[in-house]
Amino acid sequence: MNPVIDANDPLPSDQSIRWQRQARHFESKVRFNAVCGLQVTTWTDEMVVMVLPYAEQFRNSTDGLHGGIVASLADTCGTAASLAAVGEAGFLATVSMNISYLAIATTDLTATGQCIKPGRRIQVSEVRIRDASGKLVAEAIVTSMRP
Repeated sequence: MNPVIDANDPLPSDQSIRWQRQARHFESKVRFNAVCGLQVTTWTDEMVVMVLPYAEQFRNSTDGLHGGIVASLADTCGTAASLAAVGEAGFLATVSMNISYLAIATTDLTATGQCIKPGRRIQVSEVRIRDASGKLVAEAIVTSMRP
């Protein structure tokens, strides 16, 4: 049985437990993520997967999720993937992000992020966001750095 991991617990040495703690931090301690109901379903050295539930209050005039919400998901997932790839717990600052919106998002979204350039100071991650049917709704490149 897996132990319950709290974002406030001291940083453990076991990497999988460290990643669970980091995931809980992204869900609960980053207030915007908590308000949006973001859930981290996978956090490994190679990838981070996050789910954002569709919510009426985040709709635009076409009943799709507002682009800013989709971009926030991409930014959060890309930054998390960079943290995972460089083996860090803590904070990275987003330097730039390029996002392409490919379809209206009218369901829960799943973002999958992978760091494609882990660096000592600068990291680059690729994020793909899909709807509940698996349709690609957005792709992003997120560049982050250690402050």
